[in-house]
Amino acid sequence: MQEDEELRLQGVPVSEGVAIGIPYFCISSEENIPEFPISIGEVDDEIARYRKALFSSREDLELLQTNLESEGSKDAASIINSHIQMLEDPMITTDMEIKIRQMLLNTESVFHTFITDYEQKFSQTSDLFFQERLVDIIDLSKRILGHLCPHNTISFTEIPNNAVIFAKELVPSQTASVHTSQISAFVTFLGGGNSHAAVIARAKGIPYVANIDIHQLQHLQGKCVVVDGQTGEVIINPTTATLEKYRQIKTRLKTKYQLLQKEVYQDAETIDGYCVDVFANISNLGEMDTLDQYSPAGIGLFRSEYLFFQNCTLFSAEEDQYKAYVELIYKAKKLPTVIRVFDVGGDKNPDLFKMEEKEPNPVLGCRGIRFLLKHKDIFKTQLKAILRAAVHGDIRILLPMISDINELFQTKEILSEVKAELKRKQIVFNAKVPLGCMIEVPSAVLICDTLAKESDFLSIGTNDLVQYTLGIDRSHPSMSDLCYPAHPSIIRMIKMVITESKRHNKPVTICGEIASNPLFIPLLLGLGLREFSCAPRNIPLVKRAVRQNVLLDAIQIAEKALSLNTSHQIFQLLIEAYNKTD
Repeated sequence: MQEDEELRLQGVPVSEGVAIGIPYFCISSEENIPEFPISIGEVDDEIARYRKALFSSREDLELLQTNLESEGSKDAASIINSHIQMLEDPMITTDMEIKIRQMLLNTESVFHTFITDYEQKFSQTSDLFFQERLVDIIDLSKRILGHLCPHNTISFTEIPNNAVIFAKELVPSQTASVHTSQISAFVTFLGGGNSHAAVIARAKGIPYVANIDIHQLQHLQGKCVVVDGQTGEVIINPTTATLEKYRQIKTRLKTKYQLLQKEVYQDAETIDGYCVDVFANISNLGEMDTLDQYSPAGIGLFRSEYLFFQNCTLFSAEEDQYKAYVELIYKAKKLPTVIRVFDVGGDKNPDLFKMEEKEPNPVLGCRGIRFLLKHKDIFKTQLKAILRAAVHGDIRILLPMISDINELFQTKEILSEVKAELKRKQIVFNAKVPLGCMIEVPSAVLICDTLAKESDFLSIGTNDLVQYTLGIDRSHPSMSDLCYPAHPSIIRMIKMVITESKRHNKPVTICGEIASNPLFIPLLLGLGLREFSCAPRNIPLVKRAVRQNVLLDAIQIAEKALSLNTSHQIFQLLIEAYNKTD
């Protein structure tokens, strides 16, 4: 490659947007953590030094959280708040101090060993949630080590304006600490769209592309770079023509975003007058604080397990759960709210629940509703808390990973037992909370007629449906091709579920990634979908996409898609339809 030759690299788009800036490489050279023995008399001093590092880390994080809130980045602030809460975890506090006393080594050495062991233990899991939690813990540990060994820290404070950050991997606190006036984009080797760093990047509107081998590019320091967060393309040393093209794209994207913000309170209604409801997917109570600005029809999916993973004892604390659900109802301002019961099990931190044996294939093992039916004490506690909270608002219960009608029947029996117990204790509760099933596996699709008949509503989780139907690991960085959800089998399955739901007069919602993708909106409308549920920030985009479509045209697109034989044919059909409305 010539020094001034344009170089195009293809990565995985993680956060949308386009950036033009100067590459800045953050390649850390790991320095050895010092290790030396200490005497028993020095233990208290070492523990005091460790506590000071924790205190300083808390100060850092609280300041960062305040700055994020002042920027209006509530989602990012919520993630940093989880790091603050982790500083109270016994693993970080009590367990570490015990280790220092036992090992009789300097604090940073003990801490580094402790975190490394933890990383090795949990890096073996394929579950996306615990991969993200591991990133959070590593992020926090680097901050603590930074106060124990100041010479080992890496920060973005000296980065020039308009920088495109190239790094092996980003951790949430690094992403949260940057200012959009300074950082133009992120490019990493590791990372994916579901990571917390990606969530923060999207919250800040910073383009982000992953799966780029940055080590081969370090000699390009100081050259201009374009990052296309829409396509995943990274362009080194762009030509004048390329620069002009992307400047125009940036201007167009900025204008579209400003228009979307102005339209946020408009209804999601097709050109020919058919209305749909757009709900919000929520993972924590902090996300509820900015919900008003997106004007959702309600909460289509509240992932309740995320409330309690930071403190697993809350799984058995009915009163704490009740208070959390009441707060959820209050923040939702009594809009319809669907609470998905704990979606745990399999390889989702088996230590929390003391699994009897290690599962050879956890993703296909004891998870979702299977876990809850096996651990009825946990299930009953949650159902009691939800039924009690439901007297304060419009609450619905959603069951994850249903694969057999007997799982629904068993749940109904447990619900009857829970209601009898509450009634016997003269505790006020709502006895008529709707009960729904998530359609995430092919077996559920094939019995969706029975599930629709026996439940009050259905919710299609397309992310897992794609995974289990096509045999694709949804967390794998190279498995993010948009053609996968356009596979003919997935389209036909969605149609089956919608048809049976309508036949039994039951509501059906889609809460997977395609619910917020404008390419798929006309197809879903044409298949008969009238309820979408997506991340709050995507609600204006979905509403706009609905308003740009004519239902009759959407029906024709769906009919055509159902007749096609390959995902690429369907995807091309969706692109052509989108280009006509964009």
